[in-house]
This record gives sequence, C-alpha cells and structure tokens, in this order.
Amino acid sequence: MADGDDHRSDRKAWTGEHGRNDRADALHSGAVASPPPPLFPDLRLPTIAAVLRDGEAAWRAAGVSRVRVFGSVARGEADSSADIDLLLDFAGEMGLLDLMRAKEVFEDLLGRRVDVLTEGGLHPALRGEILADAVDVLEVPDPPPHSHRGKRWRWRVHDLLRALDRVTASTDGHTLASFLADERSQDAVLHNLLRLGEGTKYIPQSVQDRTPGVPWPRLRDIRNLLAHDYFGVDPRLVWHTARVELPALRPALQALADAPHDDFQP
Repeated sequence: MADGDDHRSDRKAWTGEHGRNDRADALHSGAVASPPPPLFPDLRLPTIAAVLRDGEAAWRAAGVSRVRVFGSVARGEADSSADIDLLLDFAGEMGLLDLMRAKEVFEDLLGRRVDVLTEGGLHPALRGEILADAVDVLEVPDPPPHSHRGKRWRWRVHDLLRALDRVTASTDGHTLASFLADERSQDAVLHNLLRLGEGTKYIPQSVQDRTPGVPWPRLRDIRNLLAHDYFGVDPRLVWHTARVELPALRPALQALADAPHDDFQP
C-alpha cells in the first residue's frame, strides 16, 4: 500500500528481524545458523488464497472471520517486490493489538510482509477501488481477475492540507501561554505534524522536484524528530510552526492540489 521504496525497506527490516532472531536462537542452542527463508515466491491470487485457506484455523483462532485479498495480488499484477494486502473482518469487538496479532498470523502463514486493514479503516479516496478489487480467499473466481490501476497521489496532497489545517485549528483561540499550558492541544498539533511529514513520503519525487516552494525533506525531518523524540521538543518551536510556518506553506500545497492533472504527471 505504501510506495515501493518504503515497502522494500520494510521487507528488509522484516526479513532482517526474523533472520536475527533465528541466528540468536541457533547460537544459544549451539546449532549452525541457517540463512533466513526466501520470501514467498508465488504471488498469484489462487496460490495465496490456497495457503490462507489451509491456514484458516490459525486466523480464525486470532478472531478473524473473513479474509479478502486486494491490491496488486488481487488484480493479478503483483511483481516480486509486492506486499500482500489483506482486508479483514473480525468475529467480535477487537482493537489495534488484535489487528497486529492477526498480521503476525498471516505473515507466519505466508512468510512475507503483509498489510492488514479492516473495512472501517479504508480511506474514503480509496474505499471504492479497494472494495471493487477485494477477493474473498474462500471464494476465488476461476479464472482469477486481472486488471490494472495506475498509482494515484493527488488525494494525498488533500490529506496533507487537512493535516496542516488541523495543526492550525488546534492552536486557534490560544495564546502562546495558554498553548504551553494545554497538553491536549499540544498533542493534537504533534499528531498532525507527524501525519503531515509521513504523508510527504507518498508524493512522487518528480512532483516534489517541481514544487520547490514546499520543503518536502524538512517536513519529513520534522516527522522523524517528533517520532523518535530522543530529547524532547520545545513547544515554543511547535507553536511558531503552527502559527507562522505552516500557514505560509499552505498556498503552495493548495496550488499543487488544484493544478491540472496533466501538469504533474509523475
């Protein structure tokens, strides 16, 4: 679901983590460490669905009642770099920890990184396409579907604008003094600064190169600063960003959102 470069990094991290754990176990047992297993090689929908049907008892034990494959695997256009996107239904009330537990079950079954979502978490801009592509693993048609969807990115610019506007809205009615005393407003601003920086990763580099009025790398640096939080962040700097820096950037982002599609073909 993320861009290819992000997924490749995540796959390296996933295989690296599993490989390190296996090697550590081998060292403790005195056995010779074996290389990590290769990624699941066959990304055709019928093969993926068959593996998940065989593992039905495991995912039902994790509270999952229905599994649908979507994305490039469901459309029959996945290559070796693709992740497996799964849309899950749960049998009862579940939380995010349960979702991550289910994710682990599917990654163990498939030996490959998966992305898991529930229908209630689908982004409005993608909901229709995802539901149209989704295939229940218990009801795979024969022949399997084959279609193509080009990557869309402009909806992410609108997401950036929403995050920016939420940052400024969270400081409306505040003075610096009242903002410093209001942890809830500070948390709201920090959350949306994270979303703003994270969202820039999904704007094609060619588009970023043609919009120098938006400091794309610096927005990502802010995201990293806040996410890692090694030493803390000065809320006075956060206030200035919310009240001065981001409003000054908004026109450039809005112009990108409003530009004719032909002007920014990645």
